[in-house]
Amino acid sequence: MNTIDYYDPKNSLILFGLEDKLNFIIKLYDAKKLPKVLMISGKKGIGKFTIINHFLNYVFDKENYDLENKTINNETKFYKQYLNDIFPNILYLSGSNFKNIKIEDIRDLKSTILKTDLSKKERFIVLDDIELFNQNSLNALLKIIEEPSQKNYFFLINNKEK
Repeated sequence: MNTIDYYDPKNSLILFGLEDKLNFIIKLYDAKKLPKVLMISGKKGIGKFTIINHFLNYVFDKENYDLENKTINNETKFYKQYLNDIFPNILYLSGSNFKNIKIEDIRDLKSTILKTDLSKKERFIVLDDIELFNQNSLNALLKIIEEPSQKNYFFLINNKEK
């Protein structure tokens, strides 16, 4: 595994020190009280995306997620699809992947969200490095998240870099 993959939060199979935060999000989700839009802020590298990663594994691969030890089984079909960004119920955009997220990217996201998923399960949209999105993209995103549908949840990650 190369250095970039090693530090990718999707490869963080064990959660350290943030168990209470994960338990809180899971408790909200199980009680059907998870907010449709949740912003997580803090310095880059403290585990914000890792918590979301573990939460998504809990939601979509509950039978293989070790909730007691907070560990992900990396041999499951879900994990392999998630790792390769081909799991249809998780959408991921990062401000650091592009110089700027373009408004077309947000429009594409909106059209994807409006399409019904075949599995009829919840869809989670993770927007990382939200502080790097340009103003037009943020305005378009605001229109989408003001009225999220029943099945869409947004996680906004603010790394306080800008």
